[in-house]
Amino acid sequence: MLTMNDEDQQWGKYKDDYHEGVWVKDVLEIPFLEGLFKRFADEKLKQGNPWKALDVGCGMGKYTTRLLRAGASYVVASDVAAEMVAGAKKETEQFLLAQSGGPAGIGEAEFHVCSAVHLTSIPRIEETTFDLAICIYVFCNLVSKEHVKQALAEISKLLRPGATFMVYEPHVVEYLTGTAQQTGNVEYVPKADGTGYKYFEDEGKPRTLRIRMNAGRPIEIVNRFYTLSFWVTAFSEAGFQVTQFHEPHISVTDVPSDAPSFMRLQVLKNNEVDPHEVDPDFEDPEEYLND
Repeated sequence: MLTMNDEDQQWGKYKDDYHEGVWVKDVLEIPFLEGLFKRFADEKLKQGNPWKALDVGCGMGKYTTRLLRAGASYVVASDVAAEMVAGAKKETEQFLLAQSGGPAGIGEAEFHVCSAVHLTSIPRIEETTFDLAICIYVFCNLVSKEHVKQALAEISKLLRPGATFMVYEPHVVEYLTGTAQQTGNVEYVPKADGTGYKYFEDEGKPRTLRIRMNAGRPIEIVNRFYTLSFWVTAFSEAGFQVTQFHEPHISVTDVPSDAPSFMRLQVLKNNEVDPHEVDPDFEDPEEYLND
């Protein structure tokens, strides 16, 4: 039996920060995933079929509500942190209440405190039931390859044949090349000896990240990365076939004028743009990093 430890539930204490969100989610992650949800829903609409979704690691319900808005008839949302599940339930109830006077056909949702490795233990849940499952920053928070494989196996049991599974994880290159210097909204902390992390040698080892939230307070978490060869093998062993692989990123034109200055600088650097081209008053990079 796989058991949970403190790392599995580390997000619970950050529920308020998580609800405030991270700027990069608003301009990159959320629009990207909403686009995927819409394309999936449009295809189901053409087929005339209602669809059910599984939101694994639902957090504060950010994507539970978006799945319902996209057209899911039913969503089962779960998270290992009870604080997150309570927040997600409240967020979804408010969303459904706001929609009560709108178009008919808004679906329903239920919530469970449950780890990704024990999904089939959720009361009344049935195997081969769901048309879509999503995992947004879930596997990087699991503590071992064994947990990742078990979670994939659990999700596979719950999906219908031919169903869709969407996974969104940190990019391994950014994870390995990040340093203790502030990079956008994430600070990748090096090893205790000051050295960086290596692709094969440090696979699955815990690494500390500090994330700068919209509220302005940095939070600190521990997660892990796994090699691409592990992912391909693990997905295959769980019965999945990879049909799409995306690497969403932010371009200079995507950056709104009210973006935090530390994020503006990072996007400019990523696109090899001289900050003076967009800010004639730019003098000191620290001004951007510490604003």
